[in-house]
Amino acid sequence: MTEMTPDEDNFRLECHTCGGHLVADSERGELICPWCGYVTSLAVDAGPEWKAFELDEKMNRARAGAPITLTMHDLGLSTDIGNDAFDSHGKHLDPTMLATVQRMRRWQSRVRTADSRERALSIVLGKINELCNRMNLPQSVAETAAHVYRTSAKKRLAKNKSITGMATATVYIACRKCGVSRTLKEVANAAGMDSRSLAKYFRLVVWDVEKEYLPPPHIENYISKIVNMGSLDSKVEPLALELCRRMNDGISSGRGPAGLAASYVYMSTIMLGLHVPQREIAEIADVTEVTVRNRCRELLEGFRVQQKLM
Repeated sequence: MTEMTPDEDNFRLECHTCGGHLVADSERGELICPWCGYVTSLAVDAGPEWKAFELDEKMNRARAGAPITLTMHDLGLSTDIGNDAFDSHGKHLDPTMLATVQRMRRWQSRVRTADSRERALSIVLGKINELCNRMNLPQSVAETAAHVYRTSAKKRLAKNKSITGMATATVYIACRKCGVSRTLKEVANAAGMDSRSLAKYFRLVVWDVEKEYLPPPHIENYISKIVNMGSLDSKVEPLALELCRRMNDGISSGRGPAGLAASYVYMSTIMLGLHVPQREIAEIADVTEVTVRNRCRELLEGFRVQQKLM
């Protein structure tokens, strides 16, 4: 028996009767209190009973399909007929059977999206996946964007709306909700649409679906992004983060996080004696040089804090 650790937050660590720490018996699947003898059962492990150390070994031992995903109109539960021209024994299909398989594949694709709503949902989710792959966004952003669009479709908000506009707006909302530092202009450029049109669809979805304020990503995320994209010195990011923590109070209200992050990075390069052009940092942060200069001028009012850092 081993004592429970705080990481195992799925179980109650304290005894119901005496308040003592519970001890886990992994063989019996029980939790035991060594003080009063209270016994309760553990949660059932829903994972596989086998172990795999390589991807090929995992694929060979798996007995189920892919997990459920919101990024597909059928949640990924349907089975696709592959494009291979081989049978289960690895032999080539004869022309008659190959034509039959192709006809079955064509009819399966038609049946999966026979309903007009399913067909429209499939098209929009395909746009969302394509945009997320183009911007190298994590899977969590695609799942969140699919969930937001499904909610808007249930409220009939997406009816008679642009497919590209709704898909791009949900991806941008998902970036805001997941804390991924992507600006409105970056998402609009990746989707090939105007920033004003994207802003219109963004406000439409936020007001009617989310109904709450979505804060932009934290300035620290933008600082890391600028330093990584600019391949700056490793000393710049810690100093810029320290400047952000000490000088951000009371100055970030009404200012864009990208402009503030660019000013912190630029001031850090000056304090470290690095010759990085202001124009280069502004281009990476997707802001103007005037914005960087104005933010730096406002930040220099906290010269006392800057002197302590130096």
